[in-house]
Amino acid sequence: MNGCRKGLCVIWVVWVVGFLGGCAGPFRSRKPLPMVRPDVLVYQIQDHASHLLTFQGRAWVTVVSPLGSFRGSMRVSAKAPDSLWMKVEGPLGIDMMTGRFAGERVLLYSPLENVAYEGSIQQLRERDVLPIDMGSSDLVLGMVGLLIPDDEILGLLTSFTSDSRKYVFDLGGEEQIWVEPRGPVVTRWEKRDGNGEILWVWEGKEFKEKRGVRLPRMIRITEYNPKQRVTLFFEVVKTNHPIKDGWCQIRIPEGVETIELEY
Repeated sequence: MNGCRKGLCVIWVVWVVGFLGGCAGPFRSRKPLPMVRPDVLVYQIQDHASHLLTFQGRAWVTVVSPLGSFRGSMRVSAKAPDSLWMKVEGPLGIDMMTGRFAGERVLLYSPLENVAYEGSIQQLRERDVLPIDMGSSDLVLGMVGLLIPDDEILGLLTSFTSDSRKYVFDLGGEEQIWVEPRGPVVTRWEKRDGNGEILWVWEGKEFKEKRGVRLPRMIRITEYNPKQRVTLFFEVVKTNHPIKDGWCQIRIPEGVETIELEY
């Protein structure tokens, strides 16, 4: 009996030491983040993002909405400063959509609808095609998880605070941005209406650094009216590798209807 008790005590002590020493970060004392001016932090976020020259990734896509659920995969290639190609496939590899963003121009091709849509990013915003319209100065980088706050947010800033982990921009109580100092990178962007109700939340999680750039492995966008959620989980991420010529071409078969997006 005494031997069992001693064994249990040893196990208990090892578990407690391991828990407090390795897994229990909240129990450690954390020093406050160093003070930094908000304009300097915005510049540092922009400077960090500028190190991403090319991006290639493969992700699982999950969509949950009032209309139903979808799970598929997505391939993404991007080249700074403003070019991105993406392809979404459904179950059994069914081709759902291929898209290209080049500057302000957008081309979306849906084999299932046998339709191609052409227009501008602004036209997509006008039609509410984009899931959320964040004040990010670079939509392409935002799609791969690097949100860059516009300099204009500094004029809307009502408070700038920090704790032991994150800096927080508060834009009049209706918009808040959380920034992790490593990078630095935006990890959460939240928008509320005038009554304080949440409209949407963007989240980046499980950040990892590759070739000097910290990127999230998981991106989640949640809208609340109606509630719907899009989650990307990147299994493969390559940064700053050469991309072959013709990487962003979209081959559209003859006879496909092309619709020009209008305001």
